[in-house]
Amino acid sequence: MSSAEPLPSRVPVQTPLERLEAGIAAVARWSESRHIRMEIARRSGCALPPSELRLLEFFDLVEPLRISHVAECLQIDVSTVSIQLRQLRERHLVEAIPVEGDRRAVLIAITAEGRETVGRVRSARRDLLWTVFAETPDDQLEQVASLLLRVQEHMLDGLRAKLRAGGDAECLS
Repeated sequence: MSSAEPLPSRVPVQTPLERLEAGIAAVARWSESRHIRMEIARRSGCALPPSELRLLEFFDLVEPLRISHVAECLQIDVSTVSIQLRQLRERHLVEAIPVEGDRRAVLIAITAEGRETVGRVRSARRDLLWTVFAETPDDQLEQVASLLLRVQEHMLDGLRAKLRAGGDAECLS
């Protein structure tokens, strides 16, 4: 098989939802591949481990949150979140904001430096995506972007609902 021939698929993709899932999975594999992560780190100057970078990008989407809410939203253990947040705080990418009236509680928020870091990472990722989609017409890119942003909004709505059930939904933007 020549390098120009597509790889054969073992499972035919039939329904639109199956096709969407296959596409999202392909993008996730691409973005999480070691080569792409290393190239993004090189281009952006950000060598955060993937789990910390995902957490930082999460904080770029939401209002300040309690650590327990972060763990609940992301469905990971509080101790895991705490370790990752400690690293991000040491790098001044997130900060702890005291909760008025509760001396023990803090909200975690992204800092200006954290937002700038996320911006560099996203710019590097866009540059790499451009190499993949350079020949794709803008109207097709817009359709895909609109759909994926709807998926993101649906996920954020789910997080809001989860926190609302616990009495604290105002923390998600």
